[in-house]
Amino acid sequence: MPATDLTQALNTFSPTALSDGNLDLYYVEHPRKLLDLMEQRLRTEKRLKLLFTGHRISGKTTALNALTRRLHDAFFIVNFSVLDSLNAHDVHYTDLMLVMAARLLEQATDEKLFPKGVKALVKDNLLDDVRLWFEKRIEGLQFVPATKDKEIGGQVNFLAVQLEAKVSTETATRQTLRERISLHLSELLDRMRYVIDEVERNGQRRVLFIVEDIDKLNLANARDLFLEHARSLTTVPASIIYTFPIALRNSLEFTHITPNFGRHYILPPVQLHDQTGKPDAEGQRILREIFLRRLDENLIEADALDTLISASGGLVGTLVRLGQWAAEHALVDGKAAIDRPSADQAIAEMRGDFKALLRQQDYEVLRQQVRGEELTNEEAVREVLYTGCLLEYLNGEPWFGIHPIVLPLIERSMP
Repeated sequence: MPATDLTQALNTFSPTALSDGNLDLYYVEHPRKLLDLMEQRLRTEKRLKLLFTGHRISGKTTALNALTRRLHDAFFIVNFSVLDSLNAHDVHYTDLMLVMAARLLEQATDEKLFPKGVKALVKDNLLDDVRLWFEKRIEGLQFVPATKDKEIGGQVNFLAVQLEAKVSTETATRQTLRERISLHLSELLDRMRYVIDEVERNGQRRVLFIVEDIDKLNLANARDLFLEHARSLTTVPASIIYTFPIALRNSLEFTHITPNFGRHYILPPVQLHDQTGKPDAEGQRILREIFLRRLDENLIEADALDTLISASGGLVGTLVRLGQWAAEHALVDGKAAIDRPSADQAIAEMRGDFKALLRQQDYEVLRQQVRGEELTNEEAVREVLYTGCLLEYLNGEPWFGIHPIVLPLIERSMP
């Protein structure tokens, strides 16, 4: 239900991805019907490898959560974030392979997910082979062995949980594992294949990995993963969705990356107007619905709502943050509803955050956009896409626009 006072609004506008029941309350389908396209391909094509990109806080995780719910009948879904499972400042392709294997084993041997016992999903002899292989490769790395009173599934689960934790937190262990796994990657993939085949045969659902937040890594790390190691990332014998940086999508290397993947999909900002400035009524309606699902319409003045929607640039995450900050300012000022000054304060605060990001070269790129000059495919342009100061819209032909909150900064810098 929408918040019925501004104190509640601080929670309903929490800038976190929607999941479970919150999807029913707050999720609004993007006008491009992107999930329909992705669902169709995943259900139709086996072991499909997809790239999924979009600006930060555009709603990618929420969209993937909504997609996951659609696909549960047909897929055994293994979902994880590289930010939660790995060292975000140092991600190697072998780290991803190890965590994918660990998460697969954790879920396939989780008694909470399979109360009738994991034996119905993966046979003991197969799990024991996987356990022995891992123990051989991690020998000497101070893993704690599972107690012998545990079933084989429990022993494998215990090992997998440790493996993921050590890859994430222990630099020396991570480096040693990388060296060992890179020499025996085909063996790891064979073990994953055995488990995937068993899960799919006995669980009657295909395996789908969803690897999130690679788009939040620094560009050099993401480029190395997808350009140098795309073949390894796509050899896992299951369907996979990898999130992908939008800045790398606009690089020359993209043409060398895409042949390794079956398809790429872009979640653009919701379009508020077209490239000529003509208003997009459907886009404005969707953003209005997103906002008013979180806040009773009587708690925001019409002018304030229009201002926040326009300032969002069509990014759902930006709109949600602005709603929360505007409610906060209204509460502090003793107001019963969000008015235009409260909205303006929230926008000014966010503009300050953008200003702190901008470098001199960023101003020059964005001034070129204001002057209507054609932006070239170069690193400086990718950097402003990465920060979200420049937004890529997609309505037929893609086009660029400066984030509305950033635009006044650029206009004031013009000679």
